[in-house]
Amino acid sequence: MKNKLFRQCIFGFIFTGILGSLFHFVYGWSGCNSFVGLFFPVNESTWEHLKLLYLPYLIWSVIEYKATNKNKSLWFGKAIGLLVGMLAIISFFYSYNGIIGRNIPFLNILSFFIGIAAAFAVDFFIIKSNIFEKFEKVGITIFSVIGAAFILFSFMPPLIPLFKDPVTFSYGI
Repeated sequence: MKNKLFRQCIFGFIFTGILGSLFHFVYGWSGCNSFVGLFFPVNESTWEHLKLLYLPYLIWSVIEYKATNKNKSLWFGKAIGLLVGMLAIISFFYSYNGIIGRNIPFLNILSFFIGIAAAFAVDFFIIKSNIFEKFEKVGITIFSVIGAAFILFSFMPPLIPLFKDPVTFSYGI
């Protein structure tokens, strides 16, 4: 079980990294379609870039859930992994910006992959423990709340730095 789960995490990391990298461009490719903006980043803000982790990670989670014969511990593990991955992206981004004093594209990309690695590392240990079956609905709720927040804040973002596009100095769509 551990080896199979570890392999799934490696494939999930690759899947999420590739899909998330492609998803960076989907809103622009769509001609800035507002509906597409619900699911894909609409600007260069840190918040919008968290969508690059969320959607591919959610898609992989569904694939993995079906592949593991509906392991009930999976959703809680994935939800906590997602939260840790998002926090890792935000922490790394603002830490290096605070230290260096400027935005560096390579480090932004690195923050994304650090977030993916953190998400899969955490979910691996939670799912492997297989003791969180009764928290399946909590995990699904966490995914749903985060998804709803992405949709809401695409149109009505709080006017704080996390949501501010550092290129255009705008917020949301």
